Amino acid sequence: MEFVVYLFAILKNMIYGSTVFFTGELSASVDVLDVLALRYLMSLVVFWLLKLLRVIKIEVGIKDFFKKGERTGALKNLLLTALFEPVLYMLFETLGVFSTTTVTAAVILALAPITSCICEMIFLGERNTLLQKIFLALGIAGVVFIAVNTNTSDGQNSVLGIIFLLLAVCTGSLFSVFSRRSSKSFSAMEITYISCALGAVVFNAANVIRHLVRGDILSYFNPYFDVDNLIGFVVLAILSTVVATAMNNFALSHMQVSTMAAFGGLSTLTTIFIGVIFGGEELYYFHYIGLSLILARMIGVSVIAIRRDRQKARDELATADNGCEKKE
Repeated sequence: MEFVVYLFAILKNMIYGSTVFFTGELSASVDVLDVLALRYLMSLVVFWLLKLLRVIKIEVGIKDFFKKGERTGALKNLLLTALFEPVLYMLFETLGVFSTTTVTAAVILALAPITSCICEMIFLGERNTLLQKIFLALGIAGVVFIAVNTNTSDGQNSVLGIIFLLLAVCTGSLFSVFSRRSSKSFSAMEITYISCALGAVVFNAANVIRHLVRGDILSYFNPYFDVDNLIGFVVLAILSTVVATAMNNFALSHMQVSTMAAFGGLSTLTTIFIGVIFGGEELYYFHYIGLSLILARMIGVSVIAIRRDRQKARDELATADNGCEKKE
């Protein structure tokens, strides 16, 4: 189980890292709201098909929010999970990516472990060791170093875009906290399904109104009919929203929020690698220095967390064995 949890954490971050590039590419030719609406509409259709074919088991739906049941008390956490991501997180991230370069977006989103550490202490009462905090500080130093040296006067990186990305970091951390809370009552797929459903409802409601006001409602699905756009939508809707988010929710049900966020360094590296190779973006000396610090943070926090979890498991096993011996 431990291997699967960490494998999902790694794969999720690599997939998330690639989606920043695809979001930026789509936003260059498709309106931001169209990207969000059509992305989550496709995701919801995929979920419905998987549910209909009994490939996945989901025992919660929108109707459950309007009636009392065994899990009524836990629905508040589930609703907050869906509100923070995808609704708020994806809105802020998409607007941020649209107004910055892929490299800048990746670097700012790398702040997630710091905000996650703060959120888990406030909402979950979980703590980190001094050594973990030192490694987290290294990550902060790396992000700050790159941010200070990043040029925002060339039109590629706007101040507003950076603010949107910072808001995305905060809402993403709150999502992780409430996803972990929700995992006590709901499966990873149920959390992902409700998050996807709320995103589809909110973004498509807003988008339909926008198209009606503009008088071009008949062109609502036009972005799907461009091959390049369709590839981007498939990556975002299926690979990222359905697959990676389910992996994320499963991993969060078995590890601390800050530990999960520490793997975000992989997401940062993946985003930058794709941006440089496929987007033609450049890396400067300060990127290499900052990224080295971010990578050191990821490795340090992850190794400490893995050792701590293994020690905790050994202690629990030893306690259980002692209990059995006393009974005998």
